[in-house]
Amino acid sequence: MRGADANHFLRFDLEPRFMSEFCNRSLRAFRRLSGDRTGAIVVIFALALIPMMMLAGMAIDYGANANLRQQAQNAVDATVLSLAKLPPATTDAVLRDRATKQVTAALNRSQSADLAIATDRTGDSITVTVTGTTPTTLTRIAGFTGLPLTVSGTARRGSGNLEIALVLDNTGSMRGTKLANLKAAATDLVTGLFGEADPARPNALKIAVVPFSMTVNVGPAHAGAPFIDRDGLSSIHSQIFAQKANRLALFGKLGVPWGGCVEARPMPYDVSDTPASAAVPDTLFVPYFAPDESDYDVNAVNDYLNDYPLLGGLLVLDNRIRQGQVAKYGTAFKVSKTDRSGGPNGYLYGPNAGCELQPITPLTTSKATLTGAIGAMTVSGDTNIPLGLVWGWHALSPSGPLVRGADAADATVRKYVVLMTDGQNQISNTLSSNGSFYSGLGYIWANRVGTVSSDPGARTAALDGRLATLCTAMKAAGIQIFTVRVEVADGGGGVLRTCATSPSMSFDLTDSADLTTAFRAIGARIGELRIAR
Repeated sequence: MRGADANHFLRFDLEPRFMSEFCNRSLRAFRRLSGDRTGAIVVIFALALIPMMMLAGMAIDYGANANLRQQAQNAVDATVLSLAKLPPATTDAVLRDRATKQVTAALNRSQSADLAIATDRTGDSITVTVTGTTPTTLTRIAGFTGLPLTVSGTARRGSGNLEIALVLDNTGSMRGTKLANLKAAATDLVTGLFGEADPARPNALKIAVVPFSMTVNVGPAHAGAPFIDRDGLSSIHSQIFAQKANRLALFGKLGVPWGGCVEARPMPYDVSDTPASAAVPDTLFVPYFAPDESDYDVNAVNDYLNDYPLLGGLLVLDNRIRQGQVAKYGTAFKVSKTDRSGGPNGYLYGPNAGCELQPITPLTTSKATLTGAIGAMTVSGDTNIPLGLVWGWHALSPSGPLVRGADAADATVRKYVVLMTDGQNQISNTLSSNGSFYSGLGYIWANRVGTVSSDPGARTAALDGRLATLCTAMKAAGIQIFTVRVEVADGGGGVLRTCATSPSMSFDLTDSADLTTAFRAIGARIGELRIAR
């Protein structure tokens, strides 16, 4: 009970009893004085003074009691919320001890007396009740040495289940200390959340981990999954080739396993959770395939095969035409290239260049699986926040494509995404004829994000626009979003703040060492949002 409600309680609980007794005692005092026939003036003065003093004292003491009642209510509310976040196995004795210590500490400077703190647990509900008195001042003239104080608060542990997707930036700029701090913070968050989970409800908490950079990795084991474009049906499947091609078949010709990465779907499906279906080919997820770039492009990023010397009997110098030939993907043209994994971008040569990420860990109840996946994260590539975030949505989705989340209409399940990045959206501009690295958006010239501009700002703005559309759609679907931005000196913070469900759910950190503190605050907030009072 808070504010005006507390005063309302006082008026209807204290006043009838207190005022009746006050009037009776005042009348007895008047009768005693009026029976004395001497000193009439003193009697008259006393008769007028006593009620005024009592009324003044009552106002003072009543106000003090109301103020302390509000302090006590605040202390009880904070205490019962903290108790509700403790593991279900916490004993009644521990609950009592924590409640006593927390309330006593909160009220140690107050003018309260005879405080008694009680706890009661019934099912998922925990109640804390505080009783005591507040000392009086002038009201003592009427024989009142204290006014009663009683407040209580109840919190119910969230009876519903949680589904959480951790969407974590694994781009090249995260290398070193930032990645180490992210791993520590994410591991701490997972450990803390499972520490509060109810062991009697094995599905009470499910978490997914979605590492992202300029693509995402769903895992090579899904090559035959129905959500993968296995037959080259999508409009973007053959976009980089001069002829219709099947990317999985080309991997087979090269004798190289598909790394498991997928590309962004064509607009508008790139920022939607529309289920993948062969009936609508552009909803399928195209296997990531970085093409062999032209031997004649001196600035080529990923030249790993010998091109055909002649095309149709003619020597062709156009780099994109040479790059797009399908027939060269065979063992006869395969050459060995120096490993580039130690380079500035961490890429390897070949069709999986840029797919050095750890696979997504779908929703699971296994803490060990999650902490192992977090610990194995590596870094590579540019920053494509929409592609990472939409897979956070897919990870929670009831339509898949991986382990399916609960139905959106299930009111017993709450869904959260924690999005962390150390950069703004980026499509790097290279000197090659492609004008960019190959990524989950293909090359910039493919215009899959709404621009073919060579200006980095225009590219970032285009991705920011897709991100804004995605965030709005996810929140409309009932997913609550936390955003964490780390050590970003340039612009772009506004789009992440707007993406978060509320301003208080957006964090902008200047030091990655603060990631654990931020993630703990997020864990606490999820716990609070889950508690009903």
